[in-house]
Parts: sequence; C-alpha cells; structure tokens
Amino acid sequence: MVQKKSKKAGRPFQTAGAKLDDVFGDTSKRIEEETKTLIAYINNELVPAIREHSSNGMRIASEKLKQAADMMDAGQKKKG
Repeated sequence: MVQKKSKKAGRPFQTAGAKLDDVFGDTSKRIEEETKTLIAYINNELVPAIREHSSNGMRIASEKLKQAADMMDAGQKKKG
C-alpha cells in the first residue's frame, strides 16, 4: 500500500533546489560577465600591443637583414 506524503515532507528538497538554482544562476551570470570583460580586455589591450611589438620585431629583423645584405655586397665588391 502506498502512503501519501505530506506537502511538508518534500519541502526541504524543493527549498534546497531553489537555493542551488539561485547560487548557480548567479554564478553563471557572474562567469558570463567576467568572460565578456576578459574578451574585451584581450581585444582592446592585448591584441594591439602584440601587433605593435610584432611589427617592431619585424622592422628590427628587416634592418638586420639589410645590414647583412650590405655586408655581403661589400665583400663581393672587394673580391671583384
């Protein structure tokens, strides 16, 4: 025979479930907000800095290659 449970018997689990929904819901919103902030920081601050430093590195490498080519040309002129 199945006995009926009172409405109060299930309440602690329902209350706990609602509390967990509140906690996890707030946490997921917070994570989403923090993720958006992080993405904005990466796009607005890091990417431009990386691009700037990369282009400076390429300019330095280009200058060094030019110097090496000039030295090679000077060596060939001495031989000839």
